[in-house]
Amino acid sequence: MPLDSKKLRRDALRLQKARGTPSVGRETTGTSRAVREALPTIHQLRKDGVSWAVIAQALAEQGVIQGKDRIPLTTGRLTALVTQIEAQQRKKALKAGPRDRCDTVEHAAVKRLSLSPDLVSPAETPNDFQLATEEDLRRAALEKLQTVLKKE
Repeated sequence: MPLDSKKLRRDALRLQKARGTPSVGRETTGTSRAVREALPTIHQLRKDGVSWAVIAQALAEQGVIQGKDRIPLTTGRLTALVTQIEAQQRKKALKAGPRDRCDTVEHAAVKRLSLSPDLVSPAETPNDFQLATEEDLRRAALEKLQTVLKKE
């Protein structure tokens, strides 16, 4: 049976609207939103030496509640929410930050690999490019042979 993709899309969107927003990730009491908005103030209070319990109590007095039972915000729940929100912010910052991709045009300077100095042949070593005379070449060859020809 062939499917009509346009009708399928239209029906799916209509059914999604009728269903409403999913409950996963939906704020039920607004506690997360309240803590997220108050996070800079909470950090400042912590710098000033105010305990988590006092901050949780102050938020509870302003109507910040938790759970289906709608109980006042507890210290454990407050610290858990703060930790969760900070982790979300770090993750969001990492996603938004610069990415190290191999297909981008600009790359950092590539470090060239080279051999260890003791593995480089004498022909590859940089020198003053002075032209050696025939006499210099003979003397160099003789110096190399002196170790072999050494008299005992």
